[in-house]
Amino acid sequence: MNTKKVTLTILPHNTAFAVDAGTTIADALLEYGIVINTPCGGKGICKKCAVKATGALSQPDVFEKSLGDSNYRLACRAIVDGNVTIFAESIREYIHYPVLNPSHTYGVAVDIGTTTLQIAFVDITAGIVLPDITLLNPQRRFGHDVITRISHAANTSTAQKLTQLLLEAIMSVITTACHLSSTETNIVKAIAFSGNTVMSYSLSGIDITPLGVYPYSTPITTFDDYRSYRPLKDKFPEATFTILPIVSAFLGGDFLGGLGIIPQTGGNIFFFDIGTNGEMAIIKHDGSILATSCAMGPALEGMNISSGMTATEGAITHFMLENGKITFTAIGSPAGISGTALVDLIAILLEIGVIDKSGKINTISDAFANQIAIEHNDTIKTLNILNTITLSQLDIRNVQLAKGASLAASRILLKEAGLTEHDIDTVYIAGAFGKNVNIENFTRLQFLPHFTNAHFYTAGNTSLLAAIEAIRNKDFIQKLAAIRSTITAIDLSLHQEFNDLYVQSLNF
Repeated sequence: MNTKKVTLTILPHNTAFAVDAGTTIADALLEYGIVINTPCGGKGICKKCAVKATGALSQPDVFEKSLGDSNYRLACRAIVDGNVTIFAESIREYIHYPVLNPSHTYGVAVDIGTTTLQIAFVDITAGIVLPDITLLNPQRRFGHDVITRISHAANTSTAQKLTQLLLEAIMSVITTACHLSSTETNIVKAIAFSGNTVMSYSLSGIDITPLGVYPYSTPITTFDDYRSYRPLKDKFPEATFTILPIVSAFLGGDFLGGLGIIPQTGGNIFFFDIGTNGEMAIIKHDGSILATSCAMGPALEGMNISSGMTATEGAITHFMLENGKITFTAIGSPAGISGTALVDLIAILLEIGVIDKSGKINTISDAFANQIAIEHNDTIKTLNILNTITLSQLDIRNVQLAKGASLAASRILLKEAGLTEHDIDTVYIAGAFGKNVNIENFTRLQFLPHFTNAHFYTAGNTSLLAAIEAIRNKDFIQKLAAIRSTITAIDLSLHQEFNDLYVQSLNF
């Protein structure tokens, strides 16, 4: 596949470089090492990536026209068709880089999520972890889910591009942090990566296509041979590299790392790491572990929701129903809805009868007529909430698909473990979403069975925490190997009951 190359020029520096035609301005700048965060995932709703640009660009769409200045374009939506000029003063700084001490040594922990990358600097000298950096996974241009990316990777040059995008985004963040702190990259002594199997393979340049077809073979499950991974070693010569081991095609290092992080409280434990894939395990009181994974899609990360965005500036983070009024909390001026707010909103809409258990949008009662309005967007019935965000019938269906997969998978896991929902003593909800979700609303929507006797805990981003632990604890990888030996993996694609249970689990 030969991609047309065009020139992107940044003024006033008069710096020019070649990029692929057909990419967005945001992706083109990323290839040059300029990270522009696009929290709404390219929907155009947050308008936080506006840059001054001229040249051969796609025609402005309705979101770009709303900027009110034809010289400004949304970097997440404007497509580079030919030679383009960007004006540097219009590129805002979205990444809040940590301040590094040149006399200290550092490790860097990287959580490679399907939707987002999270990167944390570990000050080894001081023994502290600095605030992490979040950006969208640049592979998203090849699909929001791993299956789509796997299909693209059948083309060798595209597979190489997927690896390149990951490496360059991560290296750009690390080198920029060092540059802004007026220090050299040789202060970075270790980099640890945690991700699902597709992301770990893609980072390493390993063929990911077998992960998309039966028998979903994983010829490599440990990554000891990558401790001096050449593409990274050339950039960070003083560092060693650790990629967390995997269990199977569907249970990656992020999942295994999570099992190594959570406290072992005794009794029967249910662990659920929520992301584009839902990875879950039951740790039985005898120490044996049963685990599985289900495809949930990026709905809870805001990526296939009409007003959805990641939980960054501009995101509504929670909805509440107080004294007959719908209210919300947001990070700054509201522009979109995060996954945690999405769960809250659907729970509220169920409670007040705007949607029914099947997910269908009903009529609006007079009590809420001034807060919710029904519209039609491209013939799709859509709710306008407080004249701030919209929620379409398709959005609700996407949440149902995620929760149906989650509930069906957990029910099968219980059955295979020989347990009932009443036998679970502790539930850990992991992931960036799990850290902030309202557990009451989450269980109201039945993402999980009714664990009536369980104590619920949010575990945070255990994938990133595991990467941090791999830097701090030289024995952590051996601990994960020991845990892996106790796991029995359940492949839902081969389980005869999954499809029927999935359909039965779609209703709220």
